[in-house]
Amino acid sequence: MKTNKIKVSDIKIGPIRQEVLPNGFVVRVQKYKEIIKEVEISSIEETLSNFQRDLYPEKELLIWENMAHFYEISVRDNPDWTSKDKKKIFDEILMSTLS
Repeated sequence: MKTNKIKVSDIKIGPIRQEVLPNGFVVRVQKYKEIIKEVEISSIEETLSNFQRDLYPEKELLIWENMAHFYEISVRDNPDWTSKDKKKIFDEILMSTLS
């Protein structure tokens, strides 16, 4: 399969697919974002908008909740980590969800 390169500026945001998110969804997003706030700085509004664009927002939220859980354990078990270390482990956790 051939890979094509495109400019980031050429990427278009997809349409809103979910006008209303499920009950309790916003609270769950707030909880996971609180855990990863040091390494993932998008606003709650931006995050919710992104979930509204997902075909399966519940599935995507579960992924983010699991990422936050693993991040929280990693940081708790390594209290001497710097901000750079925390960002690195978060990036590794994020990349692991893409494969």
